[in-house]
Amino acid sequence: MATSAPLRSLEEEVTCSICLDYLRDPVTIDCGHVFCRSCTTDVRPVAGGRPVCPLCKKPFKKENIRPVWQLASLVENIERLKVDKGRQPGEGAREQQDAKLCERHQEKLHYYCEDDGKLLCVICRESREHRPHTAVLMEKAAQPHREKILNHLTTLRRDRDKIQSFQTKGDSDILAALQKLQDQKQCIVALFEKSHEFLREREQHLLDQLAKLEQELTEGREKYKARGVGELARLALVISELEGKAQQPAAELMQTVRSKEESMTLSNRYPRKKFWIGKPIARVVKKRTGEFSDKLLSLQRGLREFQGKLLRDLEYKTVSVTLDPQSASGYLLLSEDWKCVTYSNLYRSNYLYPQQFDCEPGVLGSKGFTWGKVYWEVEVEREGWSEEEEEGAEEEEGEEEEEEEEAGYGDGYDEWETTDEDEESLGDEEEEEEEEEEVLESCMVGVARDSMKRKGDLSLRPEDGVWALRLSSAGIWANTDPEAELFPALRPRRVGIALDYEGGTVTFTNAESQELIYTFTATFTRRLVPFLWLKWPGTRLLLRP
Repeated sequence: MATSAPLRSLEEEVTCSICLDYLRDPVTIDCGHVFCRSCTTDVRPVAGGRPVCPLCKKPFKKENIRPVWQLASLVENIERLKVDKGRQPGEGAREQQDAKLCERHQEKLHYYCEDDGKLLCVICRESREHRPHTAVLMEKAAQPHREKILNHLTTLRRDRDKIQSFQTKGDSDILAALQKLQDQKQCIVALFEKSHEFLREREQHLLDQLAKLEQELTEGREKYKARGVGELARLALVISELEGKAQQPAAELMQTVRSKEESMTLSNRYPRKKFWIGKPIARVVKKRTGEFSDKLLSLQRGLREFQGKLLRDLEYKTVSVTLDPQSASGYLLLSEDWKCVTYSNLYRSNYLYPQQFDCEPGVLGSKGFTWGKVYWEVEVEREGWSEEEEEGAEEEEGEEEEEEEEAGYGDGYDEWETTDEDEESLGDEEEEEEEEEEVLESCMVGVARDSMKRKGDLSLRPEDGVWALRLSSAGIWANTDPEAELFPALRPRRVGIALDYEGGTVTFTNAESQELIYTFTATFTRRLVPFLWLKWPGTRLLLRP
């Protein structure tokens, strides 16, 4: 308590009467009172005169204001003494070491010279060098910068909070996505396990049916074999007995057959052509075997369709493609949506684009591919195809019936009446007609390099940057050199085109039956686009979807 009273007395001596705080940059006026420099500047003059002292009310001149640097040093010492009372031992020494002092006077730096941008102590402030300069207390000079820093800190903290919020939300989204993937993984495993179980059950069901048919056939074979052996043994006895009678002397033989009753007995005992010829396979078993063959074909077709659809949907991305009208030949007519193309015998030469086909009736797609696995379809609409197929099916059924009738009742020799010369002449005519139809009426679907040649007569081969199938009424060919004729089970109405750019394959399938038609293998280094070529009146090519 004894030490605190003098300290409070000293604090009162160095307190400004205007701001009631420690004297900051203390100055004295004409009457001798001491105030803060900033407080004296706030004293306004009386109307028509000079400013007056707030304590004694005596007027003073602002140009007579003088600094009192001794009081400034005293204020500093009082503040340090007051702080040292609450410090732990050793902290004052550390702070004194950390405090920056004037290199010239070893005094604490209180001021900042705005003209020179230097930190000043009280002695430097009153020196001849800095007296005419504008010097302010360090805290006051630092305040604007501190406010800028605080404002920037507020912005940075706000950005930090936003980032943390985004990060928290992002982590939550990632966890949700991971959980979704985990659920999908479990769903995939469950679906395939269920599918495997279903397929195993169907497999076992078919194998059981096969085993039952096999057992019935085996049992029928044993019965058939036993019956045949018995019949052969019976006939062997009859043959042996008859052979013995045939060796008898004529008198003895005639004595045996002289009576009518004995002759009837001989006829009954040795009947003519009365022997057993049984069917090796029962009619029911044969029918069930045929039905099982149909089931096997249905199984193969169903699995092929399922595998093709699953492979296409899971690995390939179905894309919607359109045609580039500027590349279309003058022989081709495009629909307004650029999805359909038809052939015209009249060449329209209104304007030739640089990228337009001039001789060949070709057109390219507007969308190209340089990576990935993509899939699209081309539908071939041909007038009269439905009628032709129905007539063909009826003819095939009629031919099958005729074949059955001939196999059952006729010997078939009448079919060989045609001479070899006639066959050769007929074959030549048919080949000429087919070749003419192939050249004049066909279409091509596939992919091509967008940089392919488009002027003049083109070979349209893979070495020219075209990978396609050629379709006509006579058949289907791959545009290899020479062309490879293909024999799919069904004529494709919709051709599926699957492009694997990195894998270097172009696969063609029957989009309806999922039957694989042909696969090209190559190394792709340029941009690939859909390619259509049409020289087939009455035919339309439509891009799907």
